[in-house]
Amino acid sequence: MTGEFCAAHASGENWAAVASELADQLQSTPLPEQALAFLYVTEALSDDLGSILTFLRSRLSIEHWTGTAGIGVCGSGRAYFGVPAASVLIAPFASDDFHVFEPLKTDADVDAPELQQAIDRLQPIFGLVHGDPGAPQSLSTLGELARVGSTYLVGGIASGERGAPQIADRVVDGGLSGVLFDAKTAVQVGITQACTPVGPVHRVTEGREGIVSTLDDRPALEVLKEELNSDGSENSIASGRYHVALMIPGSDTGDFVVRNLLGVDPHNHMIAISGDVQAGDAVRFVRRDGAAAEEDLRRMLNDVQKRLPGKPRGALYCSCVARGPHLFGTESREMMIIRDELGDLPLTGFYGNGEVCNDRFYGYTGVLTLFV
Repeated sequence: MTGEFCAAHASGENWAAVASELADQLQSTPLPEQALAFLYVTEALSDDLGSILTFLRSRLSIEHWTGTAGIGVCGSGRAYFGVPAASVLIAPFASDDFHVFEPLKTDADVDAPELQQAIDRLQPIFGLVHGDPGAPQSLSTLGELARVGSTYLVGGIASGERGAPQIADRVVDGGLSGVLFDAKTAVQVGITQACTPVGPVHRVTEGREGIVSTLDDRPALEVLKEELNSDGSENSIASGRYHVALMIPGSDTGDFVVRNLLGVDPHNHMIAISGDVQAGDAVRFVRRDGAAAEEDLRRMLNDVQKRLPGKPRGALYCSCVARGPHLFGTESREMMIIRDELGDLPLTGFYGNGEVCNDRFYGYTGVLTLFV
């Protein structure tokens, strides 16, 4: 990897104005001779992703691209929502240092000769993925891809009402696309939660799929109501602030995956969640909270800095659509915190419909990748 990372972000009246501004910003600094480009656009530009890609590829003379569309996009200290906007990161990787793959739609696609040849060549231990929320069955390939060479994956699921285009050197859709990186690629990854626990960990004693009947041999709804009452009399199930966290087996840090609390059955004292749950699973109730989210974001940034061998060269940030202004109060607050803690470094990212870290899909999280 030779050369420097560089980034740009812009908004404008239409795709041409945004793309032109991005190109002007990037061409004001020396670009690496060989590179991989990351491109994220807001929902307002999702239909124009192909035009933007063609324009930037021509202006910047960069062949390989990856990216997707989201409700919002971000750059260093800045986020954009509800306007035509885009963000780009140019990474100085030689073409032999990575492999861009088109959407994987079944586990069998992981065995495709071209992908297997790339895996044999790269021996990847890190990869970036983008997924289509409209193709949930194909997203099951995440686990299969992660198992190949024990690859640590980061990324996110596209979001927005106008479809979910992805970039895998061209505009594609469906499945899980992305990039696998050579084993010598050095990164540090951190994940931050937006939710804080409101009670102890419970064991599901009766439940299947998304229905939980009993926790610790007690009616699940009864347990939930007790913990909400202890969390404050003004809080209620209907507030939308409460969720269910599925504890990660074997985690020594208390890691969890948040799933939405979909509803309750007062007659049978059951609860319904947006995720598979079985008897024996460990769960706890959590509250989505802006103050706790900021505290955990700063904790994550502090932790990841302690692991850095030096100043990071570039960054990717995949955050949840429920974060940003919904959680931090203002549009760019989340990104300003990251810049305050890490400094003004080349960064790109987007706000998606679910985040990927290692071999799991998360919700309400921010996943930060630092290239070192």
